Amino acid sequence: MARPRCLWCMEPPLEEVAVLKWRGEDRERLTIPLCRKHLIRLKEAGTKGREIKGFNYKVGWW
Repeated sequence: MARPRCLWCMEPPLEEVAVLKWRGEDRERLTIPLCRKHLIRLKEAGTKGREIKGFNYKVGWW
């Protein structure tokens, strides 16, 4: 059975986080597994979000 991992790296996830993923007017609400490093970086980005692989992400669904 496959071991769960962070969405953006090979580390095991710390928790699943509700995020808003967007590019332009295209918006998507997701629950994604994140490791400690990526969770901290995403929370530090705040309401403006963080760009990762061509999409912007921010914690929360608003």
